[in-house]
Amino acid sequence: MSAAISRRRALALGAGAAAAAASSGCSAQKWGARSSAGTTKHLTYALWDANQQVGYQKSIDVFQRMHPNIRVTIQQIPYGSYQAKINAEFISGEAPDLFWVNTPFLADWIQRGILADITDRVSAAGIDLSIYYPALVALHRRDGRLYGLPKDWDTIAFYYNKTLTKKRKVEVPESLTWHPYGSGTFTPFLQQLTIDRRGRDAATTGFDPRHVTTYATSIYNDLQAGFGSFLAMNGGGVLARPYDQETVLTSARNAETMTWLTQTLRSQHVLIPADSIGLNANGAALSSLFAQGVVATYLAGDWNTNSLYQLTQGGSGLEVGVLPLPSGPQGRISVFNGLTDGVNAHSNHPDEAWLLAQWLAGPESQTIMGSGGYIWPAIRSLDPLFLKYWESKGIDVSPFLDEATGKTINFPVSEGMGNAITNIQTTLGPVFLGTASPAAGLASAKRIADYNLSNAAKY
Repeated sequence: MSAAISRRRALALGAGAAAAAASSGCSAQKWGARSSAGTTKHLTYALWDANQQVGYQKSIDVFQRMHPNIRVTIQQIPYGSYQAKINAEFISGEAPDLFWVNTPFLADWIQRGILADITDRVSAAGIDLSIYYPALVALHRRDGRLYGLPKDWDTIAFYYNKTLTKKRKVEVPESLTWHPYGSGTFTPFLQQLTIDRRGRDAATTGFDPRHVTTYATSIYNDLQAGFGSFLAMNGGGVLARPYDQETVLTSARNAETMTWLTQTLRSQHVLIPADSIGLNANGAALSSLFAQGVVATYLAGDWNTNSLYQLTQGGSGLEVGVLPLPSGPQGRISVFNGLTDGVNAHSNHPDEAWLLAQWLAGPESQTIMGSGGYIWPAIRSLDPLFLKYWESKGIDVSPFLDEATGKTINFPVSEGMGNAITNIQTTLGPVFLGTASPAAGLASAKRIADYNLSNAAKY
C-alpha cells in the first residue's frame, strides 16, 4: 500500500476533490448546510475489516430503523489498497460519505481537505468528550480543531500458548521486566518456552539451538504491533511531538532497544529466525506459526483476538492466554491507537453523514460493538462489555485493558506518516534479518522518513 501521495498526485487530488464538490453543489464552506427533508438519502460507509463489518451492520440496522429516510451501504476495501482507493474516489467525486480513518492516513487527509472539521457539530450536539479516552480525542485534533470522534482503541500485548505453559509447568507471572543491557525477568521466562527436539528448554544444560521445535517468541518488524512499544519503554520513539517533520529514530535509546530486540534476544535463542515469519520479518506468518505451536508467544494488537480464536477452533487443543508487555526502563508503555469515522468534507448529504458518525461514536452503537466482541469501545465505561464477551470464549483479554488505563504512547501522526512508516519498516528489514546493524538501519530509516514527512507537509 502506498500510504502517501506524490506531489503531482496530491495536487491532482486537491483539484479533483474541489471539482467534485463544485459539481455536487456542496463544498467545505457549505458543510453545515441541511439536506432537503422528505426524501431518502443514500450513504456509503467504507471500512476494511470483514469481522467488524458484521457488527457494524447490526449497528447500522438499528440506526436505519431510527432514521427511515437514510439508507446506508457498507463498502469493504482491503486494507492494503484502502488509502489509495479512498484517494482515487475523492478524485473521481465518488468518495464514501463516511469512512474509517487510521492514524497513518489522518494528517494527510486533514491537510488535503478530505476530512470534515466536526468541531462545531460536536459543540452544537452537546457531546461530552470526557466519556472517551483523552488520548484518543487528542489524536484526532489538529490546531485545536476536531476531525473525528473516537470509536475504538488498540493496545499491544503477548498472546501465549496456555496449553504449552501448563504442560511444561511454566509459571506465567503477572508482570515481567526487561532492560536493553540484559537484566530483567523477561528473557529467563522466554528461555523456558524455547524447546529443542529433545524437550530441553533454552535455560537447560545441553539445549540444542540448532534443532528447535518451539521458539519462545518473535518481535517482528512492525511499528505498532512490533517494536514501537519497546522503543517507548526505553525512552525512544519515532517523533518527539505530533506533526513534527523530522524523526528521532537515530537516538541512542532507539539504537539500544533495536540492538536488544534484534541481536541480544537472538543470541539467547528465544527468537524465531526472522526470515521464517514473512518478507522483511513483517510477521505475515506469525499467527499461523503460533496456532501450530511453533511460536509460544505472539506479540500483536488486540484486533487479532478473533482471528486467533478462529485458528484455534476445530480440535487444535490450543488454549490462548494474554500476557501484558514486560516493563522496560520507563515502565510498561504500549502504543495506543484508535480509529475514527471520517466524514467526507464534500458529501452530498452532510447532515445525514454526521448523524451516522455521531451514532457510531455513541453509546448505543459502541454497546453493540463491545458486547459482540468486535472492538474495545472508545467510551471507557463500556470496555467491560468486550472483556465479558471474550471471557465467555475462554480468553482473558484484561491485559490489553490494563495497558490502556496505564502508560501509553499515541501512534505517531504527521503528514506523510503512512509512507514514512512503510519505508521505515522496509529499511529496518535487514536489521531484523541480521544483515545490517541497528545503527545503520536506523540512520537509513531516518533519512527516508524525514524526506517523506518534510515533503508531504509542503503540500
